[in-house]
This record gives sequence, structure tokens and C-alpha cells, in this order.
Amino acid sequence: MIHHLLVPGLLEPPGGGADSREPSRFPLLERFIARAEAGRMEGHLENLLMQRFGLAPDQGAAPLCYLADTGKRPESGVLRAHPVHLRADRDRVLLFPLDDTQLDGEEARELAGRFNAHFSEDDLNLEAVRPSRWYLHSARLPESALAPLDEVAGRSLADFLPSRDKDRFWLSVINETQMLFFDAPVNLAREAAGRFPVNGLWFDGAGHMPSRVPAAPASIHGRHCLLQGLSACAHEQRDEALTVVGDIQEALLAQDANAWRQAYKDLEERLASLMKSTEIMLYSCNGYRWHWKPSGNWRFWRLSRPLPGF
Repeated sequence: MIHHLLVPGLLEPPGGGADSREPSRFPLLERFIARAEAGRMEGHLENLLMQRFGLAPDQGAAPLCYLADTGKRPESGVLRAHPVHLRADRDRVLLFPLDDTQLDGEEARELAGRFNAHFSEDDLNLEAVRPSRWYLHSARLPESALAPLDEVAGRSLADFLPSRDKDRFWLSVINETQMLFFDAPVNLAREAAGRFPVNGLWFDGAGHMPSRVPAAPASIHGRHCLLQGLSACAHEQRDEALTVVGDIQEALLAQDANAWRQAYKDLEERLASLMKSTEIMLYSCNGYRWHWKPSGNWRFWRLSRPLPGF
């Protein structure tokens, strides 16, 4: 049985938190990459998950995540609506996600209520399922796919905004939400307490429930909501294993260099238990993949090298 390992953020060094005087070395991963067969594999994490379940890579992830979080199938189109903090940085605005540790349920419900009152005539219904897991129900979906949150996080918002020509409506929703949340009592209280305000929403994963039934790998591991949603509606099994390793990306988003190093050590432990006898496909979720076969243990002539940028 082949084991597919999807590791978003793989080979992406942390930001300023790492000490450049002490380069990070991960010998087992370096050996794996040196001796495996490298190749290109386009698509981010959610595209790759869709493919592993036999669906089109552009199938919207939001309805499946909604199913995972609520146990209910959405009745209309749905988008994920991520609460974010927008921060001015010279001549640009940077976007930072907020997680369950930075929000509480009452704050989420108050902001969702404010949004719904403002956009009621547009038939938009924002539902805060968890403090940081919000979903927007809408019969009207963007014409072009919006970038997933992990691609936008920490970067300039202007580089990812919807096209004014194709998706003027969604551009206006994003802009109006920023103004709507600016003076919300919730945010005034958060700022007074020294906490980041929730001054925007980022939408992604737009779509409807898939029309065809997914086929699930026989063995599945991981906490990602899309993985859970796909598993919940799959009725067939494929003879393969699938694991989503999210710890590296989580550490990158948190800019936590210590957690980043520990996540790599955990990945090496996982690889050590598989490499002796298991065929592995390792995906970086940003365009690259490595195919390992147990015979790679004997490719001594392929020398390990430090990982780029580490």
C-alpha cells in the first residue's frame, strides 16, 4: 500500500524567528529527498486532497468543511469566511489569520450578526460555527477562485483581491466588511484590552457539495476539516493511505521557530517508521513531490545536502 503524505509548508523556512547562526539540519529528511525521485505536482493542499478522493481539484472545499464542522450538508453555495486582522505596513496592508485561541464564540456571533444585518438584502448569511470557523451561505459565488487563506497569510492583501471586472460584488463585500467591523463594539473592546481587532474577513473554498461520491483512501489520518468532510461523504475505499501533516504550516503561520523545528523532528520520526518497508509519496503542496521506494535506502551514491534556505 502506498502512503501519501501531504505536508503544507514543507521546505519553507520560518521568518525572522530562526537563528541564522545555527542552520537547521534534518538528516533523515535530507536523505529522503536526496534518494527519492523528485517531480512536479501542481496544486495546493486542498487541490491535492480532492484528487486523492477522486474529485476535480477545483471542487470547492467550503461545503465539505461545513459538513465536517456541523454534520449538516449546506443547502446552497457556501464559502469559508475567515476572521482576520489587517495591519497597515507602510504602503500595503498585511493579512493575519485569527484562530480559536484569539477569539471567543460570543465575539464571533456578535460580528456575524452585524454582518448579516448589513448584507441582508444581498441574501448573504454568515454563520459562526466555531470562534474562528465561519461560513457564508450564498447562492451567488465568485466567478474566479479566491486564494486559500494559507497563501494570503502574512502577505499583502492587495495581491490577492478579486478582480474588479469579474468579481466586483465580492470585492465590495470584502471592502464593506472592513468598514463595518472597524467601529464594532467587539473590536473597540478588543483594542482596549490590547488584543488584535477582527477588522476583516477572507473568503475562500467557494462551491456546492460535489455531485459525485468521493472514494476514500483505506487509511486516513489528519485534522484538516476538508479531510474530515471528504471522509464523511465517501462510500468507497481505495487501497492507499493518506496523512495530512499540518504542524509545520501551523508553526509557520504562528511564526514560532521552536514549534517549527519540533514539527520537522516529528515528521522525521514519522518517515523513519515508514521508509524501511513502505512506498511513500511526499507532497510539499506548493508544486513538488518526492516518490520514495524502500530500495532508496541503498542509493548510497545520492548524497544528502542541507535543505535550501535552512
